[in-house]
Amino acid sequence: MNRKMHFGWRTFYNLALAIVCITVTLPAQQLQLPADVLVTNRFANIRKGPGTGYEKLITLYKGDRLLAERKYRNWLRVLIPDGRLGWIREDLVGPFNADDLPLTDEQADSLKELVDMQKQEIAIMDDSARQVGVRIVEQSQVRDSLLNRLGLEEIPEAGSTAVTDSGMQLEQQFQKLSGSQESILTQPDDYPRRFEFSPLFGVLAYDGDAMPHAGLGVARNFTREFAYQAQVSFARLDPAVPGSLVGDLNRYFITGSLVYNYKPGRLAVPYAELGCGGVHVQAGDSSYTSFDLIFGAGSRLFITPDLALKFGYQGHAVMVEDNQLMHLIYLAAVFHLPPFEERFPLLGDRIIYLAPYFGYQVFTRRFALNPGPVIGIRAGCRMTSHLSAEVLGGYLPVKFNDGTREHSLYATQFRVQALYHLWETTSGPYLAAGFGLLSFGDPGRSTGNNRYGSYHFGGGFNFQVTPDISLRSEVLQLIYPNVSELGPERTVQAAGAMQLSAGMNFNF
Repeated sequence: MNRKMHFGWRTFYNLALAIVCITVTLPAQQLQLPADVLVTNRFANIRKGPGTGYEKLITLYKGDRLLAERKYRNWLRVLIPDGRLGWIREDLVGPFNADDLPLTDEQADSLKELVDMQKQEIAIMDDSARQVGVRIVEQSQVRDSLLNRLGLEEIPEAGSTAVTDSGMQLEQQFQKLSGSQESILTQPDDYPRRFEFSPLFGVLAYDGDAMPHAGLGVARNFTREFAYQAQVSFARLDPAVPGSLVGDLNRYFITGSLVYNYKPGRLAVPYAELGCGGVHVQAGDSSYTSFDLIFGAGSRLFITPDLALKFGYQGHAVMVEDNQLMHLIYLAAVFHLPPFEERFPLLGDRIIYLAPYFGYQVFTRRFALNPGPVIGIRAGCRMTSHLSAEVLGGYLPVKFNDGTREHSLYATQFRVQALYHLWETTSGPYLAAGFGLLSFGDPGRSTGNNRYGSYHFGGGFNFQVTPDISLRSEVLQLIYPNVSELGPERTVQAAGAMQLSAGMNFNF
């Protein structure tokens, strides 16, 4: 009796367990992977792995369509409409039947986006495959060329002792061939094309006079050794007597040149340059513009792969009546900008920054102000990838010439400007334009006026050091329309100033 009862309970327990197993495994038997499924729950979380402890990728809602392609326990690995792979609990989805559940407009749009995305990925893969094919053909051509130079039809096996017509052992030539292939076919390019930004300072000597010289240069190599360079600079000689025009001399240079670098990639890199441009000269009460032929040489001393000191000589042959020859000895800092693919991305939609700066400002003689240093701070906002807005204030200790008398005074600047960035990153060149006000603590002119409005334009360069800090330098031309003088040609000319400054941006 007891055995029968024990046998009956045991049979009942096994039967129940079998029914539960069939019920649990039934959905997996009906769902043949890969298969289209729909979210049947009110919402479902898609995770990075098969478990609730994994990070959530996205939340989908009832009716969203997925492609299930793998199963692990009670989790399915699915393809999300945005192209990513994730995991979802099996009990939150059901089989998709196009006849019973037509797609909604949102689901159709989602499916269309997925198809378009996959087409783009296929196109990218096709381009990559074509590039690989081109590289294989180029490598084969180089290999065939090397074989022809050695008089071989194929690469011999290592250890061969055959001799070519020239009398050299085939084994030695094969070793040379292998070394050439290794360096030509597989060696990566360790000196990519990069922009170089160089603020420079020096002394310009001509006819026994020496005058300070400052400027900015931008260069970019188009081969490993050769680069082209553009440079803007100026030099000034103050008058012998304050307030007079005797000895007053200003030179403005705009040049372009071709630069040859000898064996780049070393700690010290000698270079030579040759180019041409124009020079504008203001001497006393006259001015002229002439052609300028430049030549020079120097060396770069690299402190880091992206930072170097440059020192050199630059000769300027100015084509005027007396064919002037001027000599410039200069020292510059060189910043190598990262390649395009390594430039820092835009940090969010907007960037707020503060930028302290210092510089040097040169006034035209009509303002009766000697050159002087300038220091200030900018506050700006990078509103889009190309556009920024700034306000800035600065302090200038200057000297005012009143006839033959010279006295010191201080001035303050307040300006508003817009910046257009040529690159869609936080590094790169930019153009600037705006307006402002120059105010003197003492009367700036004999009439007693101590405030002068101005507008300005120019450009500069940003060099990203870290995601939150960048170096910056710029050249601005300022125009003061209310300060004028009857020029030598009996025309009214507005006063102006040129400001060269450098600083640092701190992003927030």
